[in-house]
Amino acid sequence: MKTTIEFKNSELAGLANVLGGFKLKGKASLGRTVLIRKFAKKQEEVSDDLVDIQKKYFETDKEGKLRVFDGGEGKLIPKSELADKNDPKKLGPKAAKELDNDIKDLNNEVSIIDFSEYSPRFKALKVSLEDYPYELESDSAIAYERVYDQLEQAFSKGDK
Repeated sequence: MKTTIEFKNSELAGLANVLGGFKLKGKASLGRTVLIRKFAKKQEEVSDDLVDIQKKYFETDKEGKLRVFDGGEGKLIPKSELADKNDPKKLGPKAAKELDNDIKDLNNEVSIIDFSEYSPRFKALKVSLEDYPYELESDSAIAYERVYDQLEQAFSKGDK
């Protein structure tokens, strides 16, 4: 049986950071560590996808790396055909809107995380979160809810 959970790309970093602060022991802690590693791997993929998107709008050097303005603190150089006519150091309004939409789409895409091989660890994580004895607020409570709901759904599919 293939067991998966899903999160939006925009959630990955925040969930990993908050989950890392939870007080867990044994298999639950191992499950959390595996999940955080899987989040990190997905984040790398998202970062690569972001660079690919940026390459559609900004100049690259001979090695294919994005070019930045000298002294521009990492500000990317727009492709000349997409640059703003009044300020060539910025993207034109149409290109800027398209870039923004492409980035929003990437952030809203769902990352699917397979944890079939780690199922006992993730089951222990679910059980520990189910009876988590500490009070959670704001981002921690939201992360808790997102991770727990996904684990609960994944394991309830397997019970059917």
